Amino acid sequence: MGWVVVLVFVALGIFYILLTVKINKFDMSARDKCSEIDTGLWDRAHQLSKIVDILDKKDIKHTIDVLDVNTFGLGMPPVMQATNADKLDKQDEILREVLKEHPELKEDEEFETHLNKFNDARNELIRASMAYNKSANEFNHLIAGFPASIIAMIYKKKDKAIFIYFFKELGD
Repeated sequence: MGWVVVLVFVALGIFYILLTVKINKFDMSARDKCSEIDTGLWDRAHQLSKIVDILDKKDIKHTIDVLDVNTFGLGMPPVMQATNADKLDKQDEILREVLKEHPELKEDEEFETHLNKFNDARNELIRASMAYNKSANEFNHLIAGFPASIIAMIYKKKDKAIFIYFFKELGD
């Protein structure tokens, strides 16, 4: 009879450990995906600054506001990430107007390189935001149920915020 009690405690201990590992795995995955959004935002802002440098060298008038990449850090909350994504999309719209007025810019190899990297960074940002939201939803779903909710409470794990930003359809 005593060995049955020991066996039950061992089984509960193993279950507790496995569930804790699963919660931590989902938590780390969501944090990794969140940092991919941070990286995408930083890349996009950096490429925009390179584009603006070229415009300034060519004395092309514009109203593009370059975001300070030094204010972009890893671990930004999704609300701040969405705010920065919106700011970058607004600058992207202004850049597209400048390109309409100065189509010769597309013939500049350096400009075209940075423009392509700027656009690629946006595509990566969209992909990263979808991957993060999927990962955050999986984590939130996991810790919402019993007994994972108890373990999450013990380790002070809270729901992950969702990256809420609807990327605008940007024309050419």
